[in-house]
Amino acid sequence: MQDSVAFDELELQLINALQLNPRAPWNLIGEVLGVDPVTVARRWDRLTAAGLAWITVYRAQLSLGTVIGACIEVRCAAGKAGAVADRLCHDRRVGTIEHITGDSDLLLTVFAPGLADLSTYVLTSLGRIRGVRDCRTHVMTAIHAEGSRWELRALDPLLGNRIRASRPDPQPAPRQPIGPRDAALLTALERNGRAGFAELAADSGVSVSTARRRVSSLIAAQHITLRCEVAQPMSGWPISATLWCRVAPNRLDTVAGQLATLPETRLCASVTGGRANLMISVWLRSAGDIHRLQAALAEQVSEVEVVDVALALRHVKRLGRLLDDRGRATDFVPLDIWPH
Repeated sequence: MQDSVAFDELELQLINALQLNPRAPWNLIGEVLGVDPVTVARRWDRLTAAGLAWITVYRAQLSLGTVIGACIEVRCAAGKAGAVADRLCHDRRVGTIEHITGDSDLLLTVFAPGLADLSTYVLTSLGRIRGVRDCRTHVMTAIHAEGSRWELRALDPLLGNRIRASRPDPQPAPRQPIGPRDAALLTALERNGRAGFAELAADSGVSVSTARRRVSSLIAAQHITLRCEVAQPMSGWPISATLWCRVAPNRLDTVAGQLATLPETRLCASVTGGRANLMISVWLRSAGDIHRLQAALAEQVSEVEVVDVALALRHVKRLGRLLDDRGRATDFVPLDIWPH
């Protein structure tokens, strides 16, 4: 592992395998990569200990739309953006914090149980932070793609298919929220998405067989989402940008479906609250790719008007993981947005 330059080929393939199935067994991953399972397990332990890769686990309501998600652009007083970001890091309603270019200083992804809760948060909690001048809220009305679908593309597609095949067979989407018996399991998984069933059982007070059965059920029934994250500066995709777009309402879903499949797309969501009705968060190989992507969109998806672009100077927090200036995970702040 070359922790100051880039991942080596094995590390990229290992991370890619875990993006396809974050809880794939080590013996399968080792077989697919042609490496001893003990070797890949130890390599993963080294990556996670260094904060270079990790498994994020969250309730599927974030992507299924049963809670309210919003992108909030925050303008700060001169010299105060860093202090505001630091204050927000431990706010359990804020999933993601980016320091961005453009008219705003920070871009937040915030989740709330409902619109009234979001209003209270913006007007009272966020509005009272010293250094916040003003903010603009964009409510996500539909999520067409999110980070659990993004991958490094370091694996041969045929090998990747073997990893995908190990995922639990999907079951119908959940109609009821996670109950108390599974909440402790989720808490344990949030800390370590690859924790063994014995560890999960001990942490949540159930038997090993129950832990195995319930985790498999939670994943298959889409109650929870798992995704393998990576320190972006070392990923080969070091540039992050948000494109705010305008699309004719009667073409919005079709166009969003096209943009959701782009290899650069990390998040694609319909939004309301400003000139844009569609936002795309992308990871790119270089800053120059921002303009190349815009040119490609203009040529291939002429119905899209890009009304604004914000380049991320740094990710401070990504779905609860606090990040240092090299994109490495240093701490974890679990989301707390569910009705009690």
